[in-house]
Amino acid sequence: MDLATVFERYRGRFLARHGGTLTADQWSACNAITGCRTGQYGELVLACQECHRSDTRFCSCGHRACNQCQQEAAQQWLARQQQKLLPVPYYLVTFTLPFALRQLAKRHPRTVYTLLMRCAAETLRRFGHNKNGFTAELGLCAVLHTHTRQLDYHPHVHIVVPGGGIHQRRREWRGLKGDYLFNGRALAAAFRGAFLGALADSGLRPPATPRRWIVHCTQAGRGLQALQYLSRYLYRGVISDRNLLADDGDHITFRYKDSRTNSWQTRTLPGEEFIALVLQHVLPKGFRRARDYGFLHGNARALLCLVQWVLRTPVPESLRKARKVFTCPHCRGDMHVCGLRRRWEPG
Repeated sequence: MDLATVFERYRGRFLARHGGTLTADQWSACNAITGCRTGQYGELVLACQECHRSDTRFCSCGHRACNQCQQEAAQQWLARQQQKLLPVPYYLVTFTLPFALRQLAKRHPRTVYTLLMRCAAETLRRFGHNKNGFTAELGLCAVLHTHTRQLDYHPHVHIVVPGGGIHQRRREWRGLKGDYLFNGRALAAAFRGAFLGALADSGLRPPATPRRWIVHCTQAGRGLQALQYLSRYLYRGVISDRNLLADDGDHITFRYKDSRTNSWQTRTLPGEEFIALVLQHVLPKGFRRARDYGFLHGNARALLCLVQWVLRTPVPESLRKARKVFTCPHCRGDMHVCGLRRRWEPG
């Protein structure tokens, strides 16, 4: 069983119940998932260099909500982040949007998600600049997630932070010590003020002002494991096919790993509600859910080079984008692309 089959089977029921509330981005995602690798997006014409036979392959949709697509993009993002890893302890900081503001986020996702990421990053950078005896520029790698492991709506930003910062004028690295990057309650209070102020400036008025704001800070070892976790949900949707367990014709059962017990649990719900559960996490078109700040920003290469020089970090080699190789089903030789046939073109 795969996600595309589930969407195709329950699409009629889903549209009858929820079709009137779908956004254009959700319509696009639904069409992409059901049409991926079916010929809807055309097909590649391939030729074998060894046995000279030809073959065709259906094109993928390339939509980031589709769990069959963009595996290479996720791997390339992880490889780029690995190039920036430093020989220091890392921390993982999570900023969660309060429950009272989540309906506002659903109505204005682009604005709220942008402010959530920006205010979270600015809060951390401000703490780095103002902390007594520290005063340094931090490097931040932020990724927006909108789901829990049960696929409920739960917008939050994970930020992977090297344990220290660079003092540019003195050209020195200032490391942080201890189990926590900064005090979580102090971060939550500062983030609350920054986010509510940014909401007001954007013209959005929350229905209520939440009292409880949560910022969670933990150690993240040397950073690689946290980055690997974040890369899983960058482009390939919110659920993989291997976690879809059963379909009885009316209900879908999927599994998820409980973060508290680290054990597998299952959830069962009607097929049309499962589709609604998945599509609520579709991001606005063009929205960047992964962003770097501080000395990890793409425009701060000189500053990152200074950090690597101060910490005596070997400069990694430039990444080369690997070319996808197709294998001939007859002789197992390499096949090359010799054409692209659109779906409206004759065979």
